[in-house]
Amino acid sequence: MTTWGATQWTAWQLGFQPQLGQPWFEIAGWPVYYPPAFFWWWYFYDAYAPLIFVEGGLIAASGGFIAIVVAIGMSVWRAREAKSVATYGSARWAETEEVRAAGLLGQEGVVLGKVKQDYLRHDGPEHVICFAPTRSGKGVGLVVPSLLTWPGSAIVHDIKGENWQLTAGFRARHGRVLLFDPTNPKSSAYNPLLEVRRGEWEVRDVQNIADILVDPEGSLEKRNHWE
Repeated sequence: MTTWGATQWTAWQLGFQPQLGQPWFEIAGWPVYYPPAFFWWWYFYDAYAPLIFVEGGLIAASGGFIAIVVAIGMSVWRAREAKSVATYGSARWAETEEVRAAGLLGQEGVVLGKVKQDYLRHDGPEHVICFAPTRSGKGVGLVVPSLLTWPGSAIVHDIKGENWQLTAGFRARHGRVLLFDPTNPKSSAYNPLLEVRRGEWEVRDVQNIADILVDPEGSLEKRNHWE
């Protein structure tokens, strides 16, 4: 386009001389020449109007400079867009302002982690789940700190007994702490038969307890506990 512009500009500067040749076509009486005609004129008539052809050459060459600038601009824009592309996921570490906006810098709640000197805590109605491999620090990093700072009651499914050993002594200072371990005769216990109501509901309650013992999964297909 810039070459075509240089051709038309040069022809206008030269007064559309007949020596320039026949135009390609005309628009409203204005002759329009072939885009590369400028180079032919420059070769044959440069000696007659050198300044005009130099300026025309600059107009033609400006297309290359514009193309380079556009290419650089597109490369910069593309590089910025690549930083926010989500083709392979958009997960990233949250910024401090985002953590604060999420309400994770409070003084109470379930301990989630730590950012610099601040502990991350969740104190909302939503559920919290931590998914990580075995022995990766879920207990000492999240569960134990939460039990040592949680002001309310807590029911802990502690298969290994580690949480009880690390937090029971401290929590016992602030409230009642019970350990239920069927394999430990010294732990807390209860007798489910004491829940049987005397009288007309006695047989029904005993049958319910027997069903729970025989068929804990509640599967009607396997009523024979010997299978």
